Amino acid sequence: MEGIGYSQDQIHLIESSYPLNRYTESTLLYCMKNLVNYLRRNTFDNQDIIFITTTFPQIISMSIEEIKIKIEEFMNHSISKIHIYHMIKVYPYIIEMSLQRIRNKYQVFEELGFSLKATNSIFIEKPSILNIDPSTIKNRYQFFKDYGYRQNEIHTILEDIPELFLMTSNKILKKLEDYSSFGFKKDEVIKITYYLPLLFIYEKEELRDKTLFMEEYGYSIDDIIKIVKRVPMILKPYYVEHLQDKWSVLEELGFDAYDVVKITVSNPYLLLYSNELLKDNYNIFIKHNYYHKEVLKMIKETPLLLGYNKENIDLKLKNYAKFNLLDYIKTHSYVLLYSLDYILKRKKYISDKNYEDLFLNDSEFQKKYKVTRKEVMER
Repeated sequence: MEGIGYSQDQIHLIESSYPLNRYTESTLLYCMKNLVNYLRRNTFDNQDIIFITTTFPQIISMSIEEIKIKIEEFMNHSISKIHIYHMIKVYPYIIEMSLQRIRNKYQVFEELGFSLKATNSIFIEKPSILNIDPSTIKNRYQFFKDYGYRQNEIHTILEDIPELFLMTSNKILKKLEDYSSFGFKKDEVIKITYYLPLLFIYEKEELRDKTLFMEEYGYSIDDIIKIVKRVPMILKPYYVEHLQDKWSVLEELGFDAYDVVKITVSNPYLLLYSNELLKDNYNIFIKHNYYHKEVLKMIKETPLLLGYNKENIDLKLKNYAKFNLLDYIKTHSYVLLYSLDYILKRKKYISDKNYEDLFLNDSEFQKKYKVTRKEVMER
């Protein structure tokens, strides 16, 4: 055992554990060799073996056949051997569970509407859930239902963060209350935690740190709440860490700090886009001979354009150039969000080259040209 890496204290722990303390040294050595050989053949290294046997020493007294039966039970529920070995490495106690206890857990999750794939994902991520009472699992599910979450939302959250099954309802409620204290209404708390279940494992101070950096950039608390409501994933570490990059790009394009705050509150998805996309969407306007200040003004008025499909904008500008509408677009940039196909169908009704009428709202266009939107689309 010393050759594997056990310390004297670990060896003593194993020798003194029930029922191993009844074994002779030679019998214990024989059982240990069998177990080590089996585990090594199945992806377990010395550190795994030490952890398993010191956490659950009784495994040494089990026959290899007993261990294989437990593994086969999980395989019968469509878990691969690799994942089963992972579960044993993380939570060795699953080896001592009765087959009926394992089957009962699968039955509980089936009753709650979880698919077999989702249930396996939960067990693989947190195998200790297999060892908690069915009533605890049901109570945790019911807590979310009583709070106001829909079934698909509960499934998404618990599949993403299985450790919620191991948390008390009071602790989860405290998390939800923390978000309410930030200014989110109950339905908004449900929405942001559904879209970003990781929020359940953030501490209040950690969340404060994640939003504090936004305040330092000039966002008000109301601005931050608006952004998080629309794009909860902005709180993911990746986006938090790359906010400076987005700011740098937007400032390089010519927006001042006030403008950056304003356009990102209006279109918070800009904080998620790649730097290349932001630059490319700006440059597509320059390609069509708009001046720098004109582009900035257009984007400030219609922030969605900076995250729009550049090929789509390019195609629209090429078509509108034929109608001498590029100057009109300078002060009406929102028209670039309209469907090009629909606008071109309207053109057939305009004979006096009043092409600005292409962008009239439906009621005004119908009043002037005596044609409904449906008739335009069907022509």
